[in-house]
Amino acid sequence: MATLADLSGRIQDDLDRADLALQIGQAIRDAVEHYESERFAFNEVANVTATFGGGADAIPLASLPVYFTKIDRIRLQVSGAPTLTDLIPRDYAWLMAGQDVKAICRPVEYCVYAEQLQLDSRPDQAYLAVLDGVQRISTASAATDSSAWFNEGRHLVRARAKADLYAHVVKALDQAQVMTALEQRAFRTLKQKLNARNAGRIRPTIY
Repeated sequence: MATLADLSGRIQDDLDRADLALQIGQAIRDAVEHYESERFAFNEVANVTATFGGGADAIPLASLPVYFTKIDRIRLQVSGAPTLTDLIPRDYAWLMAGQDVKAICRPVEYCVYAEQLQLDSRPDQAYLAVLDGVQRISTASAATDSSAWFNEGRHLVRARAKADLYAHVVKALDQAQVMTALEQRAFRTLKQKLNARNAGRIRPTIY
């Protein structure tokens, strides 16, 4: 698998600037941060389990098993029920009006606000929650870091990092524009892979 060191080395070769190792590392981290909330095939995650309980109606995103940049679905395991029950996504104002009551019962609705997962009520017991969405793939400064950003997403990160380097460090705006075009092409390619994987059939609806 490719690593941070591999990508950094390729960019050094592209620029023919071995003296920019520090700036290249910073540009790579900036590129990952820029796209970490975007949905790709490699950063979707499903069936992540957590426990909602302890009477807390606000759960820090950082306390979940993975950090979600987007939450698509939350289901609860209700004791005695044969299937998981979906929580209903609401906007912040709606949910905060419900929190004002400070009810203690099974949560029914949720929203994400202020880096927290907000529930409409304080759980009356510990509930198993199952979450799907887009996860933040953390990158380390270690040269051996082999996250998806340096494999599936390497062409996007490479082009984005080089565009920043040409614009801010090398001061070659014409090359920055070329890299921006390559970045957009890499972005479209990754999105096409996502769309191809998620392609399905239209289901009929009975009215």
